[in-house]
Amino acid sequence: MDNGSPWGTQSKLPSAFGLWLVGLGIDLIYGRPRRSTDNAVVERSHGVLAQWAEPACWTDYADGEQHLAWAVLTQRERYRFAGGQTRLQAFPALLTNPRRYDPRTEPAHWSLDRVRQYLSGFQFQRKVELNGRVTLFANTYSAGRAYARQYIGLQLNPLTDEWIMRDEYGTEFRRHPAKELSYDIISQLKLAKSRKD
Repeated sequence: MDNGSPWGTQSKLPSAFGLWLVGLGIDLIYGRPRRSTDNAVVERSHGVLAQWAEPACWTDYADGEQHLAWAVLTQRERYRFAGGQTRLQAFPALLTNPRRYDPRTEPAHWSLDRVRQYLSGFQFQRKVELNGRVTLFANTYSAGRAYARQYIGLQLNPLTDEWIMRDEYGTEFRRHPAKELSYDIISQLKLAKSRKD
């Protein structure tokens, strides 16, 4: 996936969209920043789609939808490539997706446990502000004034849903309930953008 919004963030924190995908059971694999050649076929596809759909000419959202629909239909069912076939002729499975997304079944398939396990694999570094607080996602947590201007690590304990704070030596000194861990917050993409690390 791309590192930019909404797929990723400018920091090491995952985006709300990324966490929502994790909850659906989708593994996040990000490309290297500023290395479009790592995913050249997809990048070229985006360029062609932009040329065909001509977003600069759209008058409104509905007009944009029509342009995109025409571009996708043309690329899939009219444009012939190697062997003289259209992509749909060469790959008929394009029309039969066994894992098609259905928003009505999302709550039954979405798993907060998957998000917990994913987040527990990170340790986020934060510089404590003068008031003794740090910001993580959209929330502020107290580290204590004794740690002002110091860097601390935060890691999620997936069993207790707590952010564990550790000092520069790795010693745990405080825990806080993780306020952002809920289906409602993540599925509504309510995690605020964090500042750059």
